[in-house]
Amino acid sequence: MNKKNIILVSKACLLLSMLGFCIPVFDDANGFAALIYFLGAGEGALYISIGIALILSFLAMAASILFSTIHKKIKASVDWSLMALIVVTTLFSFITVKNFTDEDVEFSAGFYFMIYGIAAHVIVYLYSTLLGENLSTKSEEKRAYWMLSLPAIIFYFGVMTFPSIFSVVLSLTNYSGGSLFEEGALKFVGFKNYIKVFTDQYFYISLKNNFWIVLVSVFGQLPLGFFLAYVLTRGLVRGRDFFQTMIYLPCVISTVVIGILFQTFFSSHGAWTEIMKWFNPTYEWTMNSHPMIPVLFVILWMYTGTYLIIFMANLQKIDPQIMEAATIDGATEWQVLWHIIFPELSGVFVISAILAISGSLKSFDLIYVMTGGGPAKQTYVLSLYMFDKAFRGASDYPMANTISTIMVVISLVLIGIVKTLEKKFGAKEE
Repeated sequence: MNKKNIILVSKACLLLSMLGFCIPVFDDANGFAALIYFLGAGEGALYISIGIALILSFLAMAASILFSTIHKKIKASVDWSLMALIVVTTLFSFITVKNFTDEDVEFSAGFYFMIYGIAAHVIVYLYSTLLGENLSTKSEEKRAYWMLSLPAIIFYFGVMTFPSIFSVVLSLTNYSGGSLFEEGALKFVGFKNYIKVFTDQYFYISLKNNFWIVLVSVFGQLPLGFFLAYVLTRGLVRGRDFFQTMIYLPCVISTVVIGILFQTFFSSHGAWTEIMKWFNPTYEWTMNSHPMIPVLFVILWMYTGTYLIIFMANLQKIDPQIMEAATIDGATEWQVLWHIIFPELSGVFVISAILAISGSLKSFDLIYVMTGGGPAKQTYVLSLYMFDKAFRGASDYPMANTISTIMVVISLVLIGIVKTLEKKFGAKEE
């Protein structure tokens, strides 16, 4: 399909969406009935302007399709002007209608048809602009790269980048839910929410617990996962498949199930208490003294298997002949490990550390099920602290957005430190 046909397809998407609005499928107020309502039955200049905007959208769409069909070579300026007119007039109608206070005509379904059509039209049209004729190999590679990566970029921006930026903006306001466009719903308050967070004692409890989890993940899960992977890969123990399965098994069990299991295990009448009573009949277990120790133990046990698989997969990529040659030349097991394996896996250690840090800062489900933040909020982490501010009791959305922003900043700082250490370590390798 050439560029011209793809452009026609993109415009056909929008035309179909407009037909979906014009044909009164859902109720009598959709389509032309709504258009007549705006031009005739509606009162006031705003109603008439909406009707005129819809007419301009239809006429611009018809002109755009006719223009693309008749002319062999489309002038980009004319085509972009028509598309911009369609987008502006339709969005004007949509936003204006949705903000009516006393709306006696329900026609939102038809407008959603048009909005989705505009989105499809823009996406397909952008794809069409990436096509060209008589291009050089380098240009073709560049355009093919953008055609393949554009959907992922759009998806990442919509799911990750935009919500993150929007959360930062909301953390600087007093937004407490509801419509963003209502008067007084959004007021800039500066760093007031950040001051409020930094003066809350539970923030520091959450931050301390999160750093404990980071330490256990980076200096517990990674070394233990590498050690077990090294032992199994080098064949230092028998039953490699059995141990590999048993170590990785916690990773495939539901976090909720594991949380409930260890909540029962560490309860005052659980298995842990009964085992300890064999050695000390007067032993009594409570989580009040060291409430994070059971949580850290479960996190270490549960996620070590993930890094075991990562390290095993990368250890198997190292040519065994190199290690055999080093052994024949008299290298010890420690020298093979230090001079061959560690340099080969330096990048894997960095990636694993980044995964461990990001996973530690968003720890929520296991702690929520296992302790719920108790006792007395002593097992709070930042994600649970943010959840409580947003959804428990009196909602405080500005505080929740502020906490989420702080979590992102901490994550970026820690990852930056890891990348800096990687560069220094890599320089020493060479």
